[in-house]
Amino acid sequence: MDKKESNIFSRTKEILTLIQFNFLHLLFFEAIYTVAGTMIIYPGGFFLFNKAITLLGFPYLSGSNFTQALTNPLFLLTFICFALLVAFFGLLEFTTLIILFNESHFRRKVQLIPLCIEGTKRALKIVKAKNLPFVIFILIIIPLTEFSLSSNFISEISIPEFIMSYIAASSLYSIGFTVLSLFLFLLSVIWIFSFHYFTLENSDFFPAIKKSSILIKGHFWKTIFFVILFNLLIVILLVIVVLVLEVIAFFILGQILEHPLALSIFIATFGFLVSGLFTIFQLLTTSINLAVVSQFYYTYSASTHLKVNSESLVKDKYKAKVKRKTIVTISIIMVFLFTTINSIVIFNTFSEAFNDQFLTGPQITAHRGGSNLAPENTLAALQKAIDQSADYAEIDVAQTKDGIIVVSHDNNLKRISGKDLNIWSSNYVDIKDLDIGSWFDPQFKNEHIPTLDEAIKLCKGKIRLNIELKPTGHEASLVESTVDIIDQNDFSNQCVLASLDYPTLEKVASINPDLKRAYITALAIGDIQKLPVDIYSIESSFITPEIVAAIHREKKEVLAWTVESQELTEKMVKIGVDNIITDDVTQTRKTIEQMLEPRELIDRINDYIFADLLS
Repeated sequence: MDKKESNIFSRTKEILTLIQFNFLHLLFFEAIYTVAGTMIIYPGGFFLFNKAITLLGFPYLSGSNFTQALTNPLFLLTFICFALLVAFFGLLEFTTLIILFNESHFRRKVQLIPLCIEGTKRALKIVKAKNLPFVIFILIIIPLTEFSLSSNFISEISIPEFIMSYIAASSLYSIGFTVLSLFLFLLSVIWIFSFHYFTLENSDFFPAIKKSSILIKGHFWKTIFFVILFNLLIVILLVIVVLVLEVIAFFILGQILEHPLALSIFIATFGFLVSGLFTIFQLLTTSINLAVVSQFYYTYSASTHLKVNSESLVKDKYKAKVKRKTIVTISIIMVFLFTTINSIVIFNTFSEAFNDQFLTGPQITAHRGGSNLAPENTLAALQKAIDQSADYAEIDVAQTKDGIIVVSHDNNLKRISGKDLNIWSSNYVDIKDLDIGSWFDPQFKNEHIPTLDEAIKLCKGKIRLNIELKPTGHEASLVESTVDIIDQNDFSNQCVLASLDYPTLEKVASINPDLKRAYITALAIGDIQKLPVDIYSIESSFITPEIVAAIHREKKEVLAWTVESQELTEKMVKIGVDNIITDDVTQTRKTIEQMLEPRELIDRINDYIFADLLS
């Protein structure tokens, strides 16, 4: 065995010793912490946040009122308090485990109550002004870099898909984002021991990151190598377990797929077993990662002759000792509770999706018509959507100076015509003959800006329309004229009127309450399902199983925009949305049809069972 292999085995043994020495207390703490987070902190925090913003006049947060909310000082204070709560709870896991590993390093047994009290006292230091930067480190840098340090309650934070799409569309933004991501990754490595100095030496944020930078000097690449190695070993172990369970589930599901009762019983029982296995894995993953970092902290400190405080941090002022049997019993109860909760979520999510969209799949809406095959929002694009058998075509409408309702995404026409003209300040005669197709392909040079009346006449009886109203404040009668055109063409039951502006939808309801209305938003937080609309058109990043279930309970629909990749299409199908807006109708339909095949249905059921395990 060479030196490098010996070094790996030696470090692995030391890390396992840190975990094993106070293992029962570690498992007990993680069980209580996870159940408390799942049943109290996470749902309770969101409940209080939603109640607080409701009292401030924001029962929900969406694209239309988010800017207004940010200008409200009380809302900002509420948001800061919520962020502090989440950051504190994430930090609590770090501080408590670091103290536990410190005691294990010096071969001292701990008692759970004083351990938790000391961990809480150290974590509460985050409310000091000097330590507030830790909130950014915990809630932004750690989740986005996902390097070594992790917590069940902050790891789900991510950049919304529509922002990532916007970044990907620009080479400059993509380069900037890549540079920023690399910079944050480097910071996460350089500051990796800051939580140890914060916890073990009572250092504030800036002294802690300075000491971490000094400690890692000369060990940068070695740290990255070992952290990646141990995380890779964890992933390999997880994959092996999942593959074994997948094979078992796949074999059984193949026999009972056409028997709903047997299928439901299997989902409930097998989902419970998988959830229990995952719960144990979940309880240990953060601990293993933090044990790796802790071992480096002691090793590097010794190699650079930096003194580590060897005094016990856990002062047992309590006479009562928690017996080993009690620890095991309560740990089992906590794991059982968490497993039960996970299983109920898995089963309920499956049941709702199975009843609604599981066997049929969502409808498909062609974004701005067939905009990947013809110039957007033109009659040619609408014909392409019809040819591709899309369920809906999504179009945008605006009103000219002389009151004509036209189909166009932009109110300024420079992007599609080269002419710097605003629709609201131009008469239709001035814009109707503009060449808006050559930029897409010379064969479409004769395409013009169509009127809504032309679009409806082309689509009637062939395809339904999702008509987005885009008010600018300059129009005389955008809503009234649009509704009038729909009524004149007897098209009410073949269209949906949508808008980012909720008052516009209220105006639609006042004119013709029978028209279906869709509220468009890039953000969906709070009780948004209570809005009196028929459809929620939500940016795909903010669509979760919980939001879909809440909206479906109100007997309303969820439309996801704009879904471009196969991976995102599959995700939306699994979540159970009712409609998908996409630029590529053919590819989206192909993906959905594949997911409806019997073998794919089995895989989708497996995904419900293993959703948490694979996330």
